[in-house]
Order: sequence, then structure tokens, then C-alpha cells
Amino acid sequence: MLTVIGLDIGGSKTHGIRSEDGVAVAEAVAGSANIASVGAAEAGRQLDAVLTALGTDGVSAICAGAAGADGAESVGMLMRLLGERVPGATVRIVHDARLVLAAAGLDAGVAVIAGTGSVAWGARADRTDARAGGWGHLLGDEGSGYQVALDVVRHALDRMDACAPVDALTAALLERCGLTGPEQLIDHVYTTQDRRYWAERAGVVTALAARGDGAACAILGRAADALAALARRVLDRLDRPGPVVLAGGFAVHEPLLQRAIRERLPGTEVRVLTDAPVTGAVRLAAATRPPHPHSTDARSASFASKELT
Repeated sequence: MLTVIGLDIGGSKTHGIRSEDGVAVAEAVAGSANIASVGAAEAGRQLDAVLTALGTDGVSAICAGAAGADGAESVGMLMRLLGERVPGATVRIVHDARLVLAAAGLDAGVAVIAGTGSVAWGARADRTDARAGGWGHLLGDEGSGYQVALDVVRHALDRMDACAPVDALTAALLERCGLTGPEQLIDHVYTTQDRRYWAERAGVVTALAARGDGAACAILGRAADALAALARRVLDRLDRPGPVVLAGGFAVHEPLLQRAIRERLPGTEVRVLTDAPVTGAVRLAAATRPPHPHSTDARSASFASKELT
């Protein structure tokens, strides 16, 4: 029996599935085990919660897709944490963007994630890969729910500076935030720095854009421009025609954004991910070859690092 575990380690939660001979037999969700966000100690506690619920007996391979899995130090730490908790299993760490293609049943194509953050990652059948974006909210994340919400805040404050009346988009954001005037947005942004909070408010843009609101359409258009540009950059680097798979809460739940991205990628097949990304981790875990009996932990760590994108 081939027993594997797939983990999707995001910024807000860790989603795990245990699979036996291709059949999911257990599923669990815990808090984030992202080392960069919560630290090694908290990551270990959340991994304990997920792995205890899934069970580790008989597991031969585990694949974890980790948000922002770029640094050798954090990857090495995650390798160690998983290796300690699932002894004897082959551990594979990949960037979470890689889970999207695997979850879509593809070995080649481009994944574009637009949730709280944004990133594009793609691969060819020969395993050549490329990435664009994904540098975090201080350096990029263009087209993400978080940045779209901040664009609405900037729009509201710009109108305030111009002594223009509160428009429909500003009013919708104020209502979602429980505020009464645009001047309150400044303190609210600086005291409420949870990016998920703001990403959840990006929906005011799509709701008003659907009614033809000019300001909302402009902000949504810029987001679609940014996400399509990420996709094109990876497509060009891989010399591929597609497909492009959209993932992440903002992209998956906003059909208007999906349509805008398709319009900016003529001739390219654009799909929307329908399965949870963690299913991609399960698929990658099942495809992971067990190490040679004489392999060392160092060799396993080296193998895992080469999987990062």
C-alpha cells in the first residue's frame, strides 16, 4: 500500500490530506505552519496538530507546498520539522504555486495565484520552470486582493484631498470597515495590518465593477493587467502557449476578474482551479521516489531544495 501525506502550508492555515493507494482517507486543517510568518516553534505545533489528526504510521512520502518557500534556512527548518515527525518518509518541499498545476492534473503550464498575495509559476514537461512575482506585500503582490483593497483606500483618500464628495466605491469600503468617513481610513490601515482583513474587502471592487462603476472598473482592470503580465512573463520564458490556471481566493471567487484576465490573454487557455491545492501536494508526494537505502539526510535536503521554485 502506498501511503502519502500532502500539505498545503499557507499564510493563514495548514491543510493536510492522507492518501492510501490514491484514495483520501483523512483530512485535517490547523493554523499556519509557515515558518517565515509564525516561527519554527509555532510551525511545529501546527504540524503536530495536522499530522496527529492524519496519522503518520506507514507514511512513505510527504510533500509540503509552502507559501514563500524560497530561503534555504526556512526550507531546511521545515525539512527537519517534518522529518522528525514522519521518520522514514521521503520529504519533499515545493513552493505552494507548484501545487496548483499538480492539483489541476497538469505537468506543464502556468499557475497564477491571486489571493492575499500574488505570484505566477510555470513548468514545461522537461521540468524547466520559471517564476514571476511573489515578492510579498512590501515589494509587489500586484493584482492581489490585498493590493486591490489598498487601491480603494488610496482612491478614497485622493478624493478626500480633492474635497470631492464620497462616491459609491468609497462608501462601500467604509461600510465594510465599519467606518463613517474617509479620514478614518488612515488610522484604520495603520492599526489593522492583517493583510487577510484587507484582502477580504477587495470584493467591494468586483461588486461595483459589475454595476459599471468607473472607479471600480479601473481598479479591477489594473489588477487584471498585473496578473496577465505575470502570466505572460512566465509563458514567454517557458516558450509555452499555456494553459494558465488561476488559483487563490481572489481569482477563484471573482468571475469578473477571471473574464478580465482572459481578455488580456487572447489565444491562451485560461482555467480556474476547481480542486483544493492540497490535492496537488498529494499527487506530488505519490510521485516522489523513495531515497536510496544508503542516502543521507543531507542528500534528501539537497533534493528538496532543488524542487523549490
